[in-house]
Amino acid sequence: MPGVSQRATSLPLLLLGVATAVGVVTLLPSGVGVGLAWLTIPLAFAAIWAVFRFPAARAAGSPGIARALGLFILLVLVGYLTMFLTGPFLIFGLGLLVTARWQRSAFLAVWAVVIGGIGVLEGFFGITNRLPLSLWAAWEHPVIYLVLASLTIVAGIAAWLRENRAA
Repeated sequence: MPGVSQRATSLPLLLLGVATAVGVVTLLPSGVGVGLAWLTIPLAFAAIWAVFRFPAARAAGSPGIARALGLFILLVLVGYLTMFLTGPFLIFGLGLLVTARWQRSAFLAVWAVVIGGIGVLEGFFGITNRLPLSLWAAWEHPVIYLVLASLTIVAGIAAWLRENRAA
């Protein structure tokens, strides 16, 4: 059975994709704000950090619970302010770049730049402003975020299948 290190690409993509989708779905009724993404995305990063860091910390004899809690609080505070201004994908992209660096994964780095960049562009209404006024609606902004989150989940499933073939 594959271990955590063999899930270095699929696990972050699946966790972040689901966390972003859940956070964005709370946006759909109103179409305004950042929904629960300000909480779900930092939770996903805390989970990624815990999964990849705690086995190493346990081996070294230092669990780092206080560090994990401090990191989570920092992510929530910084994440909320940033997502309020740019939408959830700036934190998503930067966090995934950090994860890609930790895991030495070029695929995660490319995905972070592409999806994070498109998401930040939409955070400033870069895609929705190009739609004709007759198509403009309050729900299209969160739907674009949901499509990006869904594409991340699909990429995570593809990476998971690739990791299972390699195991």
